[in-house]
Amino acid sequence: MKFSDSFFQAVCDYRYLLEHNYPLKSMLKLVGDRYALASIERVMLYRGLAKKEEVALRQEKMINHIPQHAEIFLDGFNVCRTLGSYLNGNPVFVGMDGFLRDVSELHRKKLKWEILDKSMELVLGYLKEKEVSFARFYFDTPISHSGKMCEMTRQKMKTINLSGEALTVFSPDHELVQPKQGIVCTADSNIIAHARTAVFDLPRQLLKEKFSARLFSFPEYIEEKNCE
Repeated sequence: MKFSDSFFQAVCDYRYLLEHNYPLKSMLKLVGDRYALASIERVMLYRGLAKKEEVALRQEKMINHIPQHAEIFLDGFNVCRTLGSYLNGNPVFVGMDGFLRDVSELHRKKLKWEILDKSMELVLGYLKEKEVSFARFYFDTPISHSGKMCEMTRQKMKTINLSGEALTVFSPDHELVQPKQGIVCTADSNIIAHARTAVFDLPRQLLKEKFSARLFSFPEYIEEKNCE
């Protein structure tokens, strides 16, 4: 991933403003315009950086592996679209909190069904390999094809004999902050912040284990550049 010459300084300035509680949209425009950042660089600042306190709280909930026989609750579209973005050749990166994110808002075209199908196949195969006891997927009702995604997920789980279910709900966020045990799979900052149980970044670990993916990482970038 190649950046403009001023990206590093933009990262430092944006982090400083974050810690001093400037309005997000205002400082994104301020920093983005000052350094003439490309659209993808602006999205990466917005989605990849957070206040140190927020980063610490999210990392406290993060786990790096799934224990055998765990019950899993998945943010269906979040997981599949992040993985699908990588499969589609779109940029994905590791945020300061350690969670994998994409720049999907820059790509107005929806991911092709074949990509989403392949993503789900990989996700379910991974869960089967980890011997989870039950997997429950939540898909956003307002998003088109949510019903189709549910049906596809159910069929694939049945094919590989994986216990679980797929549901369409108005707000996966609400559902995913309810469990007090088991593991939640998402990279949604709001869900992570309010989750009552451990959170697992399935796309990042899957790409690491199955694809040996080399991903841009904000923590590594900032440490290398020594941006305090």
